[in-house]
Amino acid sequence: MTRVPLLPVQLNALACFEAAGRHASFTHAARELGITQAAVSKQIKALESRLNARLFDRGNRAVALTEAGKKLYEGVSAGMRTIGETLEALSSIRHPPELVVTTTVAMASLWLMPRIASFRAQHPGIAIRLIATDTLLDFLEDRVDVAIRYGNGDWPHLNSKFLLGVRFFPCCSPDYLARHPMRTAEDLRHARLLNLEGPAARYSEWEWWFASNGIAVSKLDPELSFNNYPLLVQAALSGQGVLLAWGNVIDNLIDDGSLVRIIDGDTPANQSYYVVTTQRRTVREEARTFCEWLLADTRQLR
Repeated sequence: MTRVPLLPVQLNALACFEAAGRHASFTHAARELGITQAAVSKQIKALESRLNARLFDRGNRAVALTEAGKKLYEGVSAGMRTIGETLEALSSIRHPPELVVTTTVAMASLWLMPRIASFRAQHPGIAIRLIATDTLLDFLEDRVDVAIRYGNGDWPHLNSKFLLGVRFFPCCSPDYLARHPMRTAEDLRHARLLNLEGPAARYSEWEWWFASNGIAVSKLDPELSFNNYPLLVQAALSGQGVLLAWGNVIDNLIDDGSLVRIIDGDTPANQSYYVVTTQRRTVREEARTFCEWLLADTRQLR
């Protein structure tokens, strides 16, 4: 085996340099590494002195890599990525890691969970950890393998593939419709509309739906509001009002008759769901398998 030459600099100096180059900030690098900003600055100054080259142009609020810094960063980041992947691979030999999947609370509970059993039946050797949160997680910091995100598919440093679109339509329980007959979109103006609050509300506001369907309404004053979509669905199932359904997400409740459409026609959303992985590390075989299964399972919806 060929002897590996000794590094001319300390590894902790390279770690500080890589973090500072990635964040374009000594402060953010220090926060990530759990040390002070002064310590990061000292390590980088020592590295510049050792290499006799200026690695950063320093500004008031940010730093930028010089040409020498860019060249060094390319090699250091590639080396650290290789080391990290090798350590992960060695660890997984003894302790196969869970496949970490994240999506919103609504998508997890209403759409993904009913399908997980099918994936597990096909791939019993893959353990899954599902994180349901309406906060976007960081793939590296939170060790996420796959995410299902709602948006336009354009996220920095991420690979995204179109999963399924969303279409909106009003629905309610059969019991509610029997007690409150409705036949047209105009009739909905006088119905009890179940209202969604919070980050997801901008995607499914009733005011937006009425406007999209050419119906003028004054500002609505809903009787029932909820901060997450699964609660709205439960309220609709129990006959408490009219839900603005997310088609392709809760179609199973329409298909089995638990909820019924009030009028014909859908209003398409201007964003969609995507299956997402990171570009900043190698995608594990288990993650590729899960993504392929998701895309195959939703082929008929696209």
